[in-house]
This record gives sequence, C-alpha cells and structure tokens, in this order.
Amino acid sequence: MNRYEIRVAGHLDRRRAASLGCEGLQLLPGGESLLMFVAVDQAALYGLLTRLRDAGLGLVAAQRLSEAASADVSAPTPEGPQEHFDGTA
Repeated sequence: MNRYEIRVAGHLDRRRAASLGCEGLQLLPGGESLLMFVAVDQAALYGLLTRLRDAGLGLVAAQRLSEAASADVSAPTPEGPQEHFDGTA
C-alpha cells in the first residue's frame, strides 16, 4: 500500500474528507487542504482523484510519500496544521 498527500483548493471539513476515503486532513493557512490517503493500488488512487473531480475540488498537487515519511503522517508541515483528524470519530 502507498500513502499519498493530496493537496486541494479550499478548506474541507472532516466529514467531507472522511467521505472521500481519506484518513487525515490538515487545513493549510493559504486556503488549501492537505488530505492523507492510503491506496491499495493505482485504481484506488484514480478513484479518489475522480471523486475529487466530481466534487468540484481543484487538485493542486498529489505526492506519494516515501516509506520513512509515511511512517509519521501526523508530523506537521512547515506551514503547520490548523486542523487534523485521523479518520476515527
């Protein structure tokens, strides 16, 4: 399985990120959201990208995390998170 960081335009709420199948969310100061996503295969990743498109969310960037980085997905980015959730709740 691969972990991805998906950056989209606009701030999402936790419920919407969870409904997209994401396991984490960080709201960034510039008005973007950073989604954490685990894909079992490429079809799962493409499925998420399709759901983002269908929801009208602008894709800013998608990046696969290295093994070392994916071990600590809760580490704050340089901009610092405003909100974070881990997919539970």
